[in-house]
Amino acid sequence: MSEAENVEETEEVAVEEAAELRALVRGCIHRHAAYAAVGGLVPIPFLEMATSSTIQLRMVAKLCDAYGIPFSENAIKSSISTLVATVLPVTGVGYATASLIRRVPVVGTIFGVVAMPTFAAACTYALGRVFAWHFAKGGTVANFDADEASEKFQDEFAEGKRKASEFVKGGKTTTAKSTGGAATAKA
Repeated sequence: MSEAENVEETEEVAVEEAAELRALVRGCIHRHAAYAAVGGLVPIPFLEMATSSTIQLRMVAKLCDAYGIPFSENAIKSSISTLVATVLPVTGVGYATASLIRRVPVVGTIFGVVAMPTFAAACTYALGRVFAWHFAKGGTVANFDADEASEKFQDEFAEGKRKASEFVKGGKTTTAKSTGGAATAKA
């Protein structure tokens, strides 16, 4: 086997491994977003937030495993809190209000069945996408900058909200958001 053939074969293996990693990561993110949506159905205010947080931590731990990166729960908790705060109106007051609205007969039930699972799934999806993007470009838990990633998180949250809303309403997602470059490919 010539050196050129050997290089070509090595490149093909690397491309296949990258595709497998992207599929594994994509599945992990989608699965945990679905878990978070189900957790958003918990009828006890603030318990659904604890459920979502646990699911999100587990997802990031799985992403760390997939990318071969050491996991640090304390560093991740801090990063998750910073990112989620960017989509919570008035730092949690909006979430608390939303949790309490669920207690209102009829309206609260409808709100709880649609809005809370959508929010939980969208946050989880966005967190997974942001961490996968960071890890894919060679980042680690130690050098993750939540402030720097907040704009990407907000973009991914909007996409996650769209997908989760369609999922919760029983529809199917239609188009995938386009991304640029291999490092930001669908994770």
